[in-house]
Amino acid sequence: MCGIAGFTSPDRDAREVLAAMSRALTHRGPDGGGRFIDGDIAFGHRRLAIIDPKGGAQPRVDPETGDALVFNGEIYGYRELAEELRREGVPLADRSDTEVLFQLIRKKGLAGALARIDGMFAFAYRDGRTHALHLVRDRFGEKPLYFGVRGEELVFGSEASAVLAHPAFRDCLPDPLTAYRFLLFEYLPGNGSGWAGIEKLDPGTILSFEKGRIRRERYFHPRLTPHTQGAVDEDAAVERLGALLFAAVKNRVVADVPVGILLSGGLDSSLVAALAAQASPGLVAFSVRVADEGFDETPHAAAVARHLGLSHQIVELGKGDLLEAFDAIAAKLSEPLGDSSLLATYLVCRAARRLMTVALGGDGADELFAGYPNFVVQRYARLMRLIPPVIGRLAGRAVSALGAGEGYMNRRFLLRQLAQGLGAAPEHQSFLWMAPFGREEMARLWRPEALPRNAAFEAFEMIDRHAAGTGHLPSVERLLHLFLVTYLPEDILLKVDRASMFNSLEVRAPFLDREVAEFACALPTRLKLNGSGGKYLLKRLGRRHLPREIVTRKKHGFAVPIGSLIRTLFWERCRDTLLSQDNPVAGWFDHRALEKLLEEHKAGRCDHGKKLWALTILFLVAGRQQERVHEHRRESLFDRRHAA
Repeated sequence: MCGIAGFTSPDRDAREVLAAMSRALTHRGPDGGGRFIDGDIAFGHRRLAIIDPKGGAQPRVDPETGDALVFNGEIYGYRELAEELRREGVPLADRSDTEVLFQLIRKKGLAGALARIDGMFAFAYRDGRTHALHLVRDRFGEKPLYFGVRGEELVFGSEASAVLAHPAFRDCLPDPLTAYRFLLFEYLPGNGSGWAGIEKLDPGTILSFEKGRIRRERYFHPRLTPHTQGAVDEDAAVERLGALLFAAVKNRVVADVPVGILLSGGLDSSLVAALAAQASPGLVAFSVRVADEGFDETPHAAAVARHLGLSHQIVELGKGDLLEAFDAIAAKLSEPLGDSSLLATYLVCRAARRLMTVALGGDGADELFAGYPNFVVQRYARLMRLIPPVIGRLAGRAVSALGAGEGYMNRRFLLRQLAQGLGAAPEHQSFLWMAPFGREEMARLWRPEALPRNAAFEAFEMIDRHAAGTGHLPSVERLLHLFLVTYLPEDILLKVDRASMFNSLEVRAPFLDREVAEFACALPTRLKLNGSGGKYLLKRLGRRHLPREIVTRKKHGFAVPIGSLIRTLFWERCRDTLLSQDNPVAGWFDHRALEKLLEEHKAGRCDHGKKLWALTILFLVAGRQQERVHEHRRESLFDRRHAA
């Protein structure tokens, strides 16, 4: 696990530029760094040593052919692939998965290698024969990769901060359209990064850059099967799922460093913990306790740990911890992400890192097995499409007038969110239910002259593009697909990547194993969603390993009471951030609208926690880049004065 960065057409300053880009990724790889520069490319690497700590150095280069690789991630089952390569007469320089990937690409070509591997990865490969640069991201988007093009030069990095450290992008400005999308979705759907000219590479995609031209190829799409031919034997399906998931967990406990489990007490992480306890006895599980009773899941996590005989550590989240998480995220986050569970995820990763370098989590199960309430409600999406949007707006105002509700997912909150989707297209409704701002609220928030042209239409362009290819699927399956290609990579996996990498911890997701995911996608929907809710088949498997109350308990997100925190502990930080007139994005918004949101929330008349947190993150990310620009200009001025 690590961070990668690089660019084409290096000049005499390439060493210093690459060093600056790599410094932006130090938290991703504190164990060492490497670089390679020639006439075509500059590759930089920061390493978190997981496999073969003594070997595995990067960049990986063949000086005779010019082939070169920088790689972030893990290749599961790499030992079997290594044996296969040796049988075919390919010598391996060390026993790392980096060497296996490098030689596999050289032996079988890029497409052939991708067809053989399973893992979470983002890598850059320079073909020494053609001099083409290929950027590749894993199937579901577990590992990030950003890039930008200026003229005939391509710049890339594991985080936007690395690209922003390159001279061609140092003065990059926040992009209003992606900001609009962010405030509507709470994350950035599609390939936006928040910065003009910088993109995220889509999951399952190869980007090839040759002679100044870009070509993209999607090598993987999730394929959902609406109807399986013939009857599906449920007992056989449970057996098959159990075998595949156990194999996935077994592959993911392979490491040359300590491995543990992030245990929330929900079905997904508990099932991973149960299988991990069988595959590798003696693992430690970590959970976090939030003071607010409605948000505390640790009693359930403790029950699972006792049942499985796991060593279990509970991390208490005090005020100092939450403030430390706020400040760390403000300092390191280089693209907007408004999911407030990033705070808790950051803190459990920070605590886990004290004892381990790798942790297993339950991410991906909700999207593959229809675990969110959205999938249940989606059954009625066409009916809700007939309700005029004005009814939704009136209902939202009526619920808001009742004041802020109490507790996790309280009824007032749920009704207000549900009202935002009424009258919208079925493909849009679920995303509007989760949105910080409704469409009418967005119009009041933005200053008319700053509002991006056609923003309301353009905001859903990415969703519509993905939905266009799923016309053959029924409504629920279509939403499953949309969640797999948008919400999963751009919210859930991005959150876990940042929270873990900010603490130099690697988190692995067994549910996103290639065979597990393909099996889940091929299941008929009735084995995911039935009258009792989602995850039907997963719950049947869970009953074999876990206490009944864990399997049947209501879905509970890994959340913090963000509304209460903004009203109290975070109040000064959020207020000062949002009312700053010096922030690069401050001019986009109606200052009085911001003041009203703050005033109503502080007084308890409304719960604007989601809105204020999303806005705060947007302002913090923009402000941090402004600080970087000012720092660089001061350093440049200092250097020029001393040179004179």
